[in-house]
Amino acid sequence: MNNRPYGNELLHAARQALLDGLLPLLPADRTYDALMVANAMAIAARELESFGQAEDRDNHQIAQFYRDIGMDDSDASEAGLALKIRNRLIDKGHYQRLHSLLLAMAREKLAISNPKYLRK
Repeated sequence: MNNRPYGNELLHAARQALLDGLLPLLPADRTYDALMVANAMAIAARELESFGQAEDRDNHQIAQFYRDIGMDDSDASEAGLALKIRNRLIDKGHYQRLHSLLLAMAREKLAISNPKYLRK
């Protein structure tokens, strides 16, 4: 069964049509709006490409962090980690590892939402 084109491929094609065919025809005062739409389409396409993978990877990293510091890993999710941080349930001795984990997760999110920022 052929399910192509996939959603991310449709978004890429529509974005190219917008940038190559429609943008040059728009009045100058609408250029910014069209570029914003194109940017949103690119972000959505990247999200579709990595659908579920990033969340699974984050949850795996959080579970590994919990195991490494001797905590129960049954609630290994971003929301669960945020709750533990807010409630100060992570010992200060593990803050450097926590910082590294959060930084890695932020970089993964940036790779989808704003990959150009990571290249700077």
